[in-house]
Amino acid sequence: MDSDFYLEFENNFRGSREQITQVLSNYDGLLDYILNIDNNPSLLDIGSGRGEWMQKCNAKGFASIGIEMDFKIASDSRNLGLNIKHGDALPLLDTFTDDSFSIVSAFHVIEHMNHENIREILLKSKRILKPDGLLILETPSIDSLLVATKSFHIDPTHINPIHPDLLAF
Repeated sequence: MDSDFYLEFENNFRGSREQITQVLSNYDGLLDYILNIDNNPSLLDIGSGRGEWMQKCNAKGFASIGIEMDFKIASDSRNLGLNIKHGDALPLLDTFTDDSFSIVSAFHVIEHMNHENIREILLKSKRILKPDGLLILETPSIDSLLVATKSFHIDPTHINPIHPDLLAF
């Protein structure tokens, strides 16, 4: 795929920055929870994309770091003033110290990974989360017929429909 493919794909199919920011308001309660228990709230956003989530968390006072594999998207996010590490999340997670993040998030990331890598990201996220920290994983819901039969398959980089019961296990 060419270097601009995924950015163009995101812009065409994911929604505008405003739409995504509105959808992310569903997580306001979790952010408020962390702000109430942590004097130094921090976020690691895996697959940070265009940075809407990081911008939202930064505005609430979080110290945020993003990991983004797509060079163009990472560069554009840096131009927005976001702290982005470019590269593969799995080796980059090893560079963070234990108990260093209030939230580790991965929005629409794990469906791009095989089961072994999902397990690895879960274990590494647990290590770097603070004791009362939260792991947020958002993935297309295969419980929805529309998602399972159509929208999941529009992204050619999706390899693994995630069953929520298996993920909880």
